[in-house]
Amino acid sequence: MKVYVARQPIFDQKLRVCGYELLYRRSEKNIFENVDDSLATADVIHNAYLVFNFRELTEGTRAFINFPQILIEGEVPSLLPRQSLVVEVLEHVEPTEKVLDALRSLRKKGYTIALDDFVFEEKYRPLIGLADIIKIDYQATPVEQQKKIISALGHRVEFLAEKIETKSEYDTAKRLGYKMFQGYYFSRPTVVHGAEVHPLRHTLTEVLKELDRPEPNFKRIAGQIERSVDLSYKMLRSVNTVYQKGRRTIRSIEQAIARIGLDEMRRWSYLMLLREMQISESKELIKQSVIRGKMMELIAEETMVGVAPFDAFITGIFSSLDIILDDSMQTLVEELPIERMAKAALLGERNVLRELLESVIAYERLTVPVNEDAPDWSRHYIEAIRWSRTLDESGE
Repeated sequence: MKVYVARQPIFDQKLRVCGYELLYRRSEKNIFENVDDSLATADVIHNAYLVFNFRELTEGTRAFINFPQILIEGEVPSLLPRQSLVVEVLEHVEPTEKVLDALRSLRKKGYTIALDDFVFEEKYRPLIGLADIIKIDYQATPVEQQKKIISALGHRVEFLAEKIETKSEYDTAKRLGYKMFQGYYFSRPTVVHGAEVHPLRHTLTEVLKELDRPEPNFKRIAGQIERSVDLSYKMLRSVNTVYQKGRRTIRSIEQAIARIGLDEMRRWSYLMLLREMQISESKELIKQSVIRGKMMELIAEETMVGVAPFDAFITGIFSSLDIILDDSMQTLVEELPIERMAKAALLGERNVLRELLESVIAYERLTVPVNEDAPDWSRHYIEAIRWSRTLDESGE
């Protein structure tokens, strides 16, 4: 299934790109199609950080992302790396104590706060005190009013002129003291698309049930996630890409959850659930990958000294990831915090995991030569099928 996001560059005074505003899109049509603000933001975050290569999407700069009231109050921006994010407070966010407390917390953690489509009203004064950047709609705000606002506040915040459509407007905005610029004069938003696999709604529901217990069981949560190839992939990628702590190798899904922490895990799960993902078109291929991964884990556990069963599991469940996500395996695995041997096997390099993967695939396709001395993997295969079914059968 294809997913979309639009990006519009933001320039500094020397016309260097200093960031991209990421915008919600449902198709290649470059228009905003009406949808709830929270769902739109969740979709942008999901696609930008977990489907696309974020560094390529922003070309190493910062992402400006709109956040509505409910997501600010829940401190959802703290899910994302502070170095590469500008939190845009939408213009209709009310400066309640809950909002102000959340923004104070985000600033304390090092996040950059921007006020979107700013129009001065006395009630917004507390928000101004927390802002690093103020965005002003050049088309909707009289030039004299812009001049007064920049004169009054320019000593402590940076101003960004949006909706600049001509060179004359750009020249005027520079004279007024704007530090950043955005608009059709420079570039219209461009739509990029990629393919993703949907996580299972039931899996997320069970994870969230467990997270809601007084003492959540990491092993139980990890077990649920491991039964979903897409969630396993996104969890491991999140640890490395989103949380910026995953440069060291992760040995298990359980360890990944522990590294993220319960609060972030809850936010992450709700964000996934918020998008109301549907069953993937690659359902059967995903099921096959899960069975393959479990089978490889069981074989490694029983017969392969010195090979971590988790590495065999990961090699198996991600072995068809390039087909499922319609992307190159090189691109998909390069940011995963998994063992080098597993990465090498997925990329086709010869090692024990690659040999095991090829043998298991040959077993699945019934192309294994008849050999009385060959290992009997039928019980591992049957056990892997049983294991993959337990999620569907636990129908609470």
